[in-house]
Amino acid sequence: MLKALIVPMMLLPALPAPAQIVSIAPGHIHRVPAPELVAYTPERVPETEALIRSNLLDDPHSPRLGALQPALTLVCFTDYSCKACKCLDEKLHRLLAQHPQLAVTYKFSPSMFQPLNPSRMALTLWEQQPSKFEALHRYLMRYQGLLDDYSIRNAVRSAGSTIYQISPDVTHTLALNKALMKKLNITHTPATLIGDTVLTGDVPFSELEEAVKRAQTET
Repeated sequence: MLKALIVPMMLLPALPAPAQIVSIAPGHIHRVPAPELVAYTPERVPETEALIRSNLLDDPHSPRLGALQPALTLVCFTDYSCKACKCLDEKLHRLLAQHPQLAVTYKFSPSMFQPLNPSRMALTLWEQQPSKFEALHRYLMRYQGLLDDYSIRNAVRSAGSTIYQISPDVTHTLALNKALMKKLNITHTPATLIGDTVLTGDVPFSELEEAVKRAQTET
């Protein structure tokens, strides 16, 4: 279903990427040089498509909310310091409440001008205590103001958890998310992938629902 989206994007010129990223397939972790994800050659379309698909939909290091066995998984590139992301997240939670067969996978991608700590803390909590992630995520998305270390620690406590050290794996996850955005020609957050549709910005709830209906029809 993602083929109509991924293959045209692979025709774009290769873009610069981090020296090394982590590709995560279900059940295991392995390191992959950035060119394996970013570079494109015609004879490698199936291989590259499969790599992008697995890192979008099957990455166990990316937090996911919603159905355990979803009929459709949305992918949202987002950032805790982005106002539009905060507005969109409320709509995504409403969408999950009204459509319990859906799931949303979150790909955190803070810009170079935004702090990394909220995303790192959220990814660490997902790795160590996934049942606490939703409470932390909701707190951070609803928080108004600067997310400094003090407010982030308060957010973790409000989720009923304590984190003493950021997981080293989250740096690789964030780098992978940046590489995926480049490959899909996504330039800013928020951006939501629903089937073969990419919705950028804080789109109306009706557009989210329409894209879901279209994707389910095409399944």
